[in-house]
Amino acid sequence: MVKRRLVLCMVFFLVLVAGFGCGTPSPALDAQRLLSAFVSYTDLRISSVQRSVRILASTSEAKSGDWEKMKDLLAGYQETEEGLIVWYVHPDGTYYTVDKGLMDVTLSDRSYFPDLMASKVVTGEVVVSKSTAQRSAIIAAPVKNGDVVVGAVGASLFLDKLSEEINTMLALGPDASFFALAPNALTALHRHTDRHFLDPRDLGSESLKAAVERMLSDTSGEVTYEFDNRMKRATYHTSPLTQWRFAIAM
Repeated sequence: MVKRRLVLCMVFFLVLVAGFGCGTPSPALDAQRLLSAFVSYTDLRISSVQRSVRILASTSEAKSGDWEKMKDLLAGYQETEEGLIVWYVHPDGTYYTVDKGLMDVTLSDRSYFPDLMASKVVTGEVVVSKSTAQRSAIIAAPVKNGDVVVGAVGASLFLDKLSEEINTMLALGPDASFFALAPNALTALHRHTDRHFLDPRDLGSESLKAAVERMLSDTSGEVTYEFDNRMKRATYHTSPLTQWRFAIAM
């Protein structure tokens, strides 16, 4: 855990300070630097979890489909991390979590579930966790026995916790903010965590609604909009890992 955090901090620092020494940065250059750090930090965090769940899904314990055989392995991984829970799901949707064991609800109604059972890795689907009620990003990998999918190992990464980490790292001034939108326009990350899972198009600003529509249709760029009685300019970029639109707003 400590090693991973040090690596994340180092990557963030290198991205953030790149370009210093070339004179006083312009606001546009500063926004781009902050945006690069925001995307890099988040993608590195999520890709690290993705690698781990794929490794766990490849083990004989997971392939057995027997929770008793795999639970210590999954618990060992969860203990090395902060801000997530680890789970295993069967093809019928019944699932276990490290913290609670067998759940009395299923995952078969989740939109990502058919992809998992079709042998696809899921990265960044945003949901409210059934086991913790926390707003989470799903990172999961199918478990295959030969060519047959026999289940999946996943992690629910808590978005409030991740936003708090990012807020600390970016150390933005009072006139700036960060946010990330999932492909369905729900806010996955925000400096103000009470705005998580809101669709900005529903917040009453026509210029914000137009800005979000443009962000969802383009992979990167800059938009302006009015919100909270102030004009804002957001520089945004799409992560190829999650397809989230990351933005720094000034």
